[in-house]
Amino acid sequence: MKKQQGSVLLITVVVLFAATMISLYAMRGTIFQDKMTANINNKVMTINAAEDGATQFLNWLNDQFKKPGGGWPTGTTQQNWNTSASIPNTNSGTLTVNSGNNGYYWIDSSKHPVGCTSNPCWDNTNKIVTVNVTGNLIKTSGSTTKILGESIYQIKIKGQFPGAVKLPDLPAALTLGGTVNSFKGKNSNNFKIDGQNKLSIATMNSSANTVLNGIPQNRRDSDHYSGGADCPTGSGACVKNTDLGIWGDANKVMALVDSIKTASGVTYINGSVSGKLSDYVPSCAGIVIIRGDYSPNGNQCDFKGVMLILGGSFNGSGGGNTAIRGAIYVANIQGSSPGTYSFGNVSTDISGGGNMSITYDASFLGGDPNDPFAGSGPIKTTVLAWNEVKL
Repeated sequence: MKKQQGSVLLITVVVLFAATMISLYAMRGTIFQDKMTANINNKVMTINAAEDGATQFLNWLNDQFKKPGGGWPTGTTQQNWNTSASIPNTNSGTLTVNSGNNGYYWIDSSKHPVGCTSNPCWDNTNKIVTVNVTGNLIKTSGSTTKILGESIYQIKIKGQFPGAVKLPDLPAALTLGGTVNSFKGKNSNNFKIDGQNKLSIATMNSSANTVLNGIPQNRRDSDHYSGGADCPTGSGACVKNTDLGIWGDANKVMALVDSIKTASGVTYINGSVSGKLSDYVPSCAGIVIIRGDYSPNGNQCDFKGVMLILGGSFNGSGGGNTAIRGAIYVANIQGSSPGTYSFGNVSTDISGGGNMSITYDASFLGGDPNDPFAGSGPIKTTVLAWNEVKL
């Protein structure tokens, strides 16, 4: 009987030991799974941070390409990209979360792409930039910051230059530079100058009064000279004195003209144009620069683009039923060399325009309207690679 009791005790101990081992193994498996889950979660955070930083860099490059005076970054622009992009290029000191929960992205100058000696790596010849963006998971306690995980994303971006010209925005559908000596508008119910989100007619100094006086009394309303928020319905003709920006400086206008007059999509006419515009510009499109007067006569083609009339006079008895979409700039620019240009008086007589319409459209400020890049700037951004890398 005593031997049997000893056997039961032994069996009970063995069973308890086995149960304990099974419990410990199960607990170990749970802990291991928790660690795996935590690691996966940490990895997701670092990848998201790296991708966030890569997106910020891409956005900065797009803005650099499309802003006036922008283009492919060179010199100090390449060196100071981090200031504009708001992406730190150092993580010395206390790190600051800038992506999601405890995520931090930055560009480590020492972790340059393979074959490069800098990060970002600028290929000025082929217009390609390669950048490695680091994403970290950080934990901050007081003044101490620890890095718990890291991922590195590499992006390679190419800037493509189709050669289209990008003009600075004009303030109106019809912009008049200098002092307006005389203006005559059409007394036609179907005649219309529509500034869309801009003014209908923009002038310098006090010339708006001269323009208004030249518009027939029964046509001085927003139905015929309309514009954006500055000219609400019922406010009268959308004609105002305003700051013309670059278009209010004769020397800057001519500097722009000299830089683009031989570019693709630009027609430069060194003299006056009389009669049909299509005789001089068969496509009736693009950027047309007339270094003289423009006197349309007879039926005109519908024009899509920007017309710069620099001789001071836009007068004609033709243009009925003509639809002009884009913008027109008229100025009398005098002088013959940089630094000596100045504005003379402008005269505009479009009283013979009949059913003519001029509609502002910024998409035609970029040269050839058939150019797919014309409406969005002269440069197209192409992402050649976007992937995680191991260094």
